[in-house]
Amino acid sequence: MLIYPNPVKENYITITSPLEGLKEIKIYTIAGKKILDTTINGNTLDISSINSGFYILKVTINNKSKLSKLIIK
Repeated sequence: MLIYPNPVKENYITITSPLEGLKEIKIYTIAGKKILDTTINGNTLDISSINSGFYILKVTINNKSKLSKLIIK
């Protein structure tokens, strides 16, 4: 799974995966507070409502999950 750009300067990130299906997205602060919980069908996620900082991004497709660091500038 690829998540780019990271660090992010724009309002969108792209999430690509060889797995097909809906992408369940959760973004957490470093302290563990969930700040975004959504599902996308494509590859683009709007992050314009999230403040600058360091986050943990969890992407789940067909019950397979990946955690990644996400830096928003």
